[in-house]
Amino acid sequence: MLSRERAPAAILALILLVAFGLRVWSLGHGLPYSYNLDERAHFVPHAVAMTSGDLNPGYFINPPFLTYILAAWLSVIHLGGVEQWFADDAGAVFLAGRWISVFFGVGTVAATYFAGKAWFGRAAGLIAAAILAVAFLPVFYSRLALNDGPGMLPCALALWASAVVLRTGSTKALLAGGAAVGLAASFKYSDGAVVIALVAAAFLSPLSIKAALKGLVLAGLIAIAAVIVTNPYLFADWGTFINDLDRQRKFADGPPLLGQPERNGWWYYLTSSTWALGWFPSVFAVAGGVMLLIRRRYKEAAVLGGLIVLYWLYMGSQSRFYARWMLPLYPALAVLAAYALTQLRSNKAAAVAAVGFLVATAVPTVRNAIVMGREDTRTQTRDWLVANVPQGTKVAFEPIAPSEWYGSTPGGGAKAHPIQQWTRFNRNDAIIAELADEHSGSRRPANFQNYERTLTPKLIDIYRREGVCWVVTGSTQYGRTAAEPYRAPAAVKYYRALKRQADVVFKTDPTDGTLPRYQVDKSFNYIESEFKRPGPEMIVYRLRNCS
Repeated sequence: MLSRERAPAAILALILLVAFGLRVWSLGHGLPYSYNLDERAHFVPHAVAMTSGDLNPGYFINPPFLTYILAAWLSVIHLGGVEQWFADDAGAVFLAGRWISVFFGVGTVAATYFAGKAWFGRAAGLIAAAILAVAFLPVFYSRLALNDGPGMLPCALALWASAVVLRTGSTKALLAGGAAVGLAASFKYSDGAVVIALVAAAFLSPLSIKAALKGLVLAGLIAIAAVIVTNPYLFADWGTFINDLDRQRKFADGPPLLGQPERNGWWYYLTSSTWALGWFPSVFAVAGGVMLLIRRRYKEAAVLGGLIVLYWLYMGSQSRFYARWMLPLYPALAVLAAYALTQLRSNKAAAVAAVGFLVATAVPTVRNAIVMGREDTRTQTRDWLVANVPQGTKVAFEPIAPSEWYGSTPGGGAKAHPIQQWTRFNRNDAIIAELADEHSGSRRPANFQNYERTLTPKLIDIYRREGVCWVVTGSTQYGRTAAEPYRAPAAVKYYRALKRQADVVFKTDPTDGTLPRYQVDKSFNYIESEFKRPGPEMIVYRLRNCS
């Protein structure tokens, strides 16, 4: 039987094992294709390019720290020829990149334990770690080679350092917190907001105002140094850096995306936390903050509450919002929720409540892991196209899959089958000009985000004229129009005309026939219980009177 001293270590080991298991479960989802738009566009392809010797990412929409980590990792596990490896077997490279997110995800759980322990004791640390081990969104983004999941680790470390600074006034902890803040910003610019907790902790700590200011200046210099070291071409390629930062700012504060009917970011982040973090952790986090005020623990309330409220207020003020943009707050929310649980008068009641709390939080995570492990509807559709559409046939594809999906399978093999593309991306200038009058002279790029707003019934006549008799559609595109038809009236007419003038020759549904209404987060992470497999609803049409 475990002693009282060893029991917490054993429990933490079990929590980390569960965290690891949930993150590797269905880790290879979708491969050999990376169906996540961000995963296939941002980090892995740039990391592969770096392995050729040019370490300038030439891309700063996201900080390049994760790209450097991936480049080093890929170079170590595949000595030489990473670019050829990617050309031959892109799926294996994406899978290798996802392992980095798994490692960082488990590390975040461990760091949250130490942060919770520093804030409110060992029991709170264990509960906080368990919350992040099983919560839906932290697990989901630990299965993708993106910066959202890994960026949580330095946020948790900064939270830990803030607790030590608040309790002891330790200058070393303050400087360590500065390094954590710099690394957080090196993963994702917005993650640097965790500096709010460190600053508040310094001024509320036993340190004098003068000592706190001096320590914060040194911590700030360390944070800046961390950013520069992890982004060495920041100044060397300053023009690109500034331009990409501006692009990122314009994206976050641009007009709402089609299919995102939510207009209040503050309310969206409150409501989305109920499924992204879980109902119980979200409610108990609020309760934890209230308890701190009731018990007059104003310093802890100021540091944790200041970070959460100020970040939420800023991010909610943007025109666009995604649930994952709240991930930097999850360690702090988990710590507050854990604190609330530990305040139950009976230890047995607290233990029972914690178990029920965690099981309820884990249920959607486990269900999602099962769903993600099944064949994607886009893979099913491609297999049908390979079996039924002759080579060289012109096909109109909506932008619902990576570019290699339309051609041959990465690495060749039995499924290799080049299908001649006729996609929105390849629309020539003559057709764009021909369609411009349908949109008041506007020539929007027909990319993933704008595609629905370039549609018009006139396209169907153009398809026939050009001999494009097959049209492949997906609900991650037409669902946007269905969610907000008044914003894309021409697209509504296009889909009605397509249904009248074409036959459905293939259809696959990720649900049992009850496809949820399009939602900018849930339609891509498949958390809703209706989903039985990943992917959008896919429909292949064959135009009548077309040859």
